[in-house]
Amino acid sequence: MDSDDGSELYPSDVEHDYTTSIFKDSDGLIDSYKPSFDAYFTHASSRTRTSTNVFSQRVLPLSPEEHKSALIRASAHAYTPQVPFDNSNFKRWARELDEGFNLLFYGLGSKRSILNNFAKHVSKRGHVTVVNAFHPSVTVRDMLVSITRVPGVQSTSSASPTLEHIAEHFADSDSPHLFLIVHSLDHSPKLARAISSLALSPHIHIAASIDRFNAPLLFSASQLAARKGSFFSSDRATTNIGYSWLWHDLTTLAPYTSELAFADPTSISGASSSRARVDVNNPISGPLTETAAMHVLAAVTAKAKKLFSLLAAKQLENAKSSDAAEINTAHNPNDQQHLSLTYDVLFTLARDAFIATNDTALRALLGEFRDHGLVVSASQPGTSGSEVLWIPLRKERLSKLVGTLDGDGT
Repeated sequence: MDSDDGSELYPSDVEHDYTTSIFKDSDGLIDSYKPSFDAYFTHASSRTRTSTNVFSQRVLPLSPEEHKSALIRASAHAYTPQVPFDNSNFKRWARELDEGFNLLFYGLGSKRSILNNFAKHVSKRGHVTVVNAFHPSVTVRDMLVSITRVPGVQSTSSASPTLEHIAEHFADSDSPHLFLIVHSLDHSPKLARAISSLALSPHIHIAASIDRFNAPLLFSASQLAARKGSFFSSDRATTNIGYSWLWHDLTTLAPYTSELAFADPTSISGASSSRARVDVNNPISGPLTETAAMHVLAAVTAKAKKLFSLLAAKQLENAKSSDAAEINTAHNPNDQQHLSLTYDVLFTLARDAFIATNDTALRALLGEFRDHGLVVSASQPGTSGSEVLWIPLRKERLSKLVGTLDGDGT
């Protein structure tokens, strides 16, 4: 714009005041204006609010039995994508084995079917031994016994086969070729260490698969860098440690049906087997179920059942009175410590009900429950070692368990 003296005034000639200013908007309301950097620090200095609407509180966690049945229903409707595979790769893999490499296959999906077909392909060129390392009962000795079934490997002595004996046999230039197919090698670190003593033998060829993303941690840098060659000595066969891996991506997206056949489908929380004592700073109990509780209760005395019913009834009373408070307080879904009962109160109630008349009798009755995780305990915060006890079951499942006990006349 033009000024009175005829000079033009540019926006850059105006001195700006970046302090908070007050102005009126179109409605005549007074509002405050802050520059962007002031608004950022004002927002950053304010406390963030976290919602107390925890999803795990709204939806009950599945019990092991419910989780197992859900897996069965889901597998019936599961869609398995197919990744095309060309069997002509078998010739290239066999050539790589002839060149002194061992093959390690990684990738998402089960590789068992393809490796078994590859075992059939190389069976015309030598002896084949297949090791299912994913089986929990497979040991190094099982693998050695299978190898000794190859003609000429079995020694005349009745002693158990050893790595030294097998390594020395296949170090001989006149020995046959052995193709060792290992499924899910990373499931058995002991097998992996044993195979490292055989992998550099010029007449032993290994094709193995791994399933876990951290499987390469099983192999040291020197073992990965080792290669087959003339340095392999039959006089010190077991000192030739290494793998000579050649890595191949074998993504199939096939389900791990065989590999997971021996896994426990009910282990959904990785809980520790020891649940008798609980750290007060992290009092999370294991996945106790009604079925497991009923098995334990069926084996205890009548007084022990009455004590359990007494503790369960008091815990349910505490749960009803704390329902309103629980809406505004985020408790861990598996943590029932806020519903616990102090040991002194439980002793008074047990004595009045003629369940236990002294401290020794009460602790003897609680011992069986603690050993099986039906009752857990911790030191009460803010007190001088006062002990609190509770049953690690949600209110709904504990009510169902108490109803079953009452129906059995206990």
